[in-house]
Amino acid sequence: MRQFRILTFVLVIAMLVAGCGGSKATPTAATSGSTSTTSAGSTATTRATGTAAVASPSGTSSAVSQSGTAATSTSGSTVASPAPSPSSTASTAATSGPSKFDYGFNVFAREDANGQPFNQQVISAVKGAGFGWVRVPLLWANFEPAPGAWNPLPVDRLVNQFGGAGVKLLLTVSDAPQWAINKNGQSYLSNYGDFQQLMQFLASRYKGKVQAWEIWNEENLASNMNGIVRVDDYCRLLQAGYLGVKAGDPNALVVFGGLTPTGVNNPKVAIDDVTYLNQFYTHQNGYYTKFFDVLGVHTNATDHPPSQLYPSDPGTGGWSNSGSFYFRRAEQLRQVMQNHGDARPVWITEFGWTTANQAPGYGYGANVSPQQQAQYLVGAFDWAHTHWPWVTGMFVWNLNYSVITQPSDEKYPWSVLNSDWSPRPAYTALKAMPKS
Repeated sequence: MRQFRILTFVLVIAMLVAGCGGSKATPTAATSGSTSTTSAGSTATTRATGTAAVASPSGTSSAVSQSGTAATSTSGSTVASPAPSPSSTASTAATSGPSKFDYGFNVFAREDANGQPFNQQVISAVKGAGFGWVRVPLLWANFEPAPGAWNPLPVDRLVNQFGGAGVKLLLTVSDAPQWAINKNGQSYLSNYGDFQQLMQFLASRYKGKVQAWEIWNEENLASNMNGIVRVDDYCRLLQAGYLGVKAGDPNALVVFGGLTPTGVNNPKVAIDDVTYLNQFYTHQNGYYTKFFDVLGVHTNATDHPPSQLYPSDPGTGGWSNSGSFYFRRAEQLRQVMQNHGDARPVWITEFGWTTANQAPGYGYGANVSPQQQAQYLVGAFDWAHTHWPWVTGMFVWNLNYSVITQPSDEKYPWSVLNSDWSPRPAYTALKAMPKS
């Protein structure tokens, strides 16, 4: 991950020094389907290295009318009223949405008119491993390049192909278009009602076809929030996204965007994920905690097995002196939830191990053999099943970025498939792993 190399540098330096409103046009569907709406990995947040964690990747084209009750708040955001109860919404969605445990892959998928054969290979690999979910990024900037001008055809294709094959979808929506970003820099968006309307459109259009929506990706990373990290910006995004989804599809799950694991605390670079989550729970006396069903978590294990954690059972080497370097970072985030009386479930929406990696900043990959990658991935699922009853789903990073990137790309050696679609030891092990 490009961002991860930046964060690694910042952490090293730190260690050396210190041991508003607006109207929106009525949306219309674009007639062209040529513009890709999801990043398919190429422009998604890249997988973290060092101190920040691993982040990252035919149907109708008619518009869906917007039909929710809305009220304009004093801040200029358009929000639905009334807001749902956090306890009833969370418990109902969590029990009725996912199965007992959900197994997923982060996948590269194609949305162009000729992408079906490629996606069929993806689907076959997912189902062949006994997994039932995929996580795919959807870029708002591509889906709505101009206010109210929707471009849904690429996503229609993807949703119909995967859903038609019985594969469930977690779509991660992020990357605001420039027209929606607040030019004065005082908040991320000029009008958070724009995002609510987007999410209502999406959830309505794909009602019953997309089972879960993740609101943003690694929002504690400045590059994902127009250059500065502010918890209030994400709180307002989450509220708008949640209200939009529930207005469009009350049964769809809303997932809190996974934070990038990092020990950095510089708002112009990143905020430590545990620190950020604490700030979220206390912001405005916890008001915004009602607006999600499942907490999304990203964990980066560098070269450590899944059972280790700093400081209780640390590993050795250059990536060992922070909890952000370990798979069990999820426990430290869960503790934040428990400290605030939150018993909602957690999904690990990104986790994995890279083998030898040619990209700068991923030196730890040289310490992980393909066989160890396989052992660690299976071991991670086993650890979660044994120790984490609060985790109800996990998404491996990644299935198949190797087939569309070169070995020099940092995403390549995280894949559990080779560039020719043949299985690496990790895929074979995951396939053989018992599923609950």
